[in-house]
Amino acid sequence: MSLNFADENAKHRSQVARTAVHTRLWLSSLISNRRTRVYCVGTAKSGTHSIAKLFSPSVRAKHEVDHIALINGVLDTAAGKRSVDEFRGWIRKRDRRRLLQVDSSHMNFFILDILLQEFPDAKFILTIRDCYSWLNSMMKHTVRYTDPAPEWEWFRDFRFKKDGQSYAPEEQFLKEQGLYPVDAYLSYWAMHNETALAKIPKETLMVVRTDQISEKASAIAAFAGFPESAVRRNESHAFANPDKSSLLHRLPSGFLEERVERRCRSLMSRFFPEIKSLADAHL
Repeated sequence: MSLNFADENAKHRSQVARTAVHTRLWLSSLISNRRTRVYCVGTAKSGTHSIAKLFSPSVRAKHEVDHIALINGVLDTAAGKRSVDEFRGWIRKRDRRRLLQVDSSHMNFFILDILLQEFPDAKFILTIRDCYSWLNSMMKHTVRYTDPAPEWEWFRDFRFKKDGQSYAPEEQFLKEQGLYPVDAYLSYWAMHNETALAKIPKETLMVVRTDQISEKASAIAAFAGFPESAVRRNESHAFANPDKSSLLHRLPSGFLEERVERRCRSLMSRFFPEIKSLADAHL
């Protein structure tokens, strides 16, 4: 009996060893075949979900991977509760663990400096949506999802700077619905896009309008280094809000346009020259 037990134990150890070897070889193969790292860094509601869904299962692409941990890391680091070096180490470990080829998330913007420093071979996609339809979509998303996880609420406050924001008389209904002032949204939209454009080297950046993701699918794949066969065009409008109503038309036209002119007109003229006002936008 003892000999049989010893034999079985030896077989088990051998199987474990072979499994470990196969696992190491599999991981080594994944790493060596990792053709590129691509980070989509567009704002929320700009098509980051679509970018992740654009590729077939042959591409390791994810949307908002480890989002709760990432939100906590961003907020804790910004508050000084966590060192930048500690957070940087976590991001490196996450990269080795996930081995993603396409990491698409608006939260990537908040770790952009780390990504640029740690992964100099990475490529970046900035999805950009016109400020009118983006603003309407952001507001409706908040109204639609009335009970988010607390981390999402904290992150919204972090992005839109809830403290110190005041509401103009024309937008009191936004406050009543738990939304932020128009200027808070538009200031963030401009800051996010302008900062990404300024920091990411032009040779590693592809800017894609949200309304052109489908038609630019082949170009996006080529930029990322993937074959045409990796593209799934039918997934290029993922996570669309079925509610096609508009909250913006409840705002006085002059009130909204003045804030767009002040905060967003430079980028709008550059990327959306055909949209001169709310009347030109497709909400």
